[in-house]
Amino acid sequence: MKEIRRQIADRSFYKVYLLTGDETYLILQAKQLLKQAMVSEGDEMNYRLFEDNKIDLEELRDLSQTFPFFSEKRVLILDRTGIMKDGKDAFVKILNELPDTTCVIICEPEVDKRSKVYKWIKKNGCIREFLKKNQTEKDLTRWVAALLKKDGKKIRESDARYFLEQVGDDMFQIKNETAKLISYTGQRDTVTREDIDAIVSGEVMNKIFDLVAAIASGDKQQALTCYDDLILLKEPPMRILFLIVRQYRILLLIRNMHDLHKTGDDIAKAAGIPKFALRRNESQLRGYDIDSLEKCIEACIQIEEEIKTGRISDRIGVEWLIVGLSEKKLGAGRI
Repeated sequence: MKEIRRQIADRSFYKVYLLTGDETYLILQAKQLLKQAMVSEGDEMNYRLFEDNKIDLEELRDLSQTFPFFSEKRVLILDRTGIMKDGKDAFVKILNELPDTTCVIICEPEVDKRSKVYKWIKKNGCIREFLKKNQTEKDLTRWVAALLKKDGKKIRESDARYFLEQVGDDMFQIKNETAKLISYTGQRDTVTREDIDAIVSGEVMNKIFDLVAAIASGDKQQALTCYDDLILLKEPPMRILFLIVRQYRILLLIRNMHDLHKTGDDIAKAAGIPKFALRRNESQLRGYDIDSLEKCIEACIQIEEEIKTGRISDRIGVEWLIVGLSEKKLGAGRI
């Protein structure tokens, strides 16, 4: 973000930007900063958004070659279009022919760094990768404090850490919950732990974590309650299943790397989670050993296949999975 802000201040823009990674909040911020710096608000003549796999290469080529109308730049944003995978040679040709007055901003959560498009952008454009694992607890606590300070409020560092434990490391969620705290505290200038307990709602990943913890302890009723809560939050059953598998795989990786005596930094990096989130995941390992984790993942894969082949509905299938996992006697591991 510092480099992008510097380019904006210097008015020295690349023709092509690739914003990638799993920290969607920062990608959105970078995209908006670049757009606002090059195109005036409400200027539809010099701006076009392509998104969600809806893109026509001929239209993109025509727009990219069109000079801006009463503006220094024409900005084309390609947001999750999959063009890094599908455009290939045709897309590289478009990029090669870009005039200095056109800027293309590509936003993709995942990219193939071996592809011709990626290599072209690396050589000729600007690539910025925004990853959750690079966001330390210290970074996020400072950000929370800064968000509160804008509204004349303050928070103790220990309470800011407690706040992050409740909401997780998703920056959209952090900002939303911070806004709730600001509204709830009214004229008071200090946010307390009591305010956090009163206002902050558990986000999806927290509920997934609680669900897996309930399964580990054999608490079938609590596990189903967590599942019902997720359904009420409008989470699709297949996404819930995906997140359950993801959590089991994180736990299995942590368990294996602990057995190999790897450092906390190495484990967090491999698991793709912030280091401060490692402690919480490690605490959940008390309910699992390697064998039980592998069996849980196998059960998830099996129910996914049954759902996709139509042998069972997604909502009922995930519910059966949760009940089945809860009723098994899982081996207890130790770190």
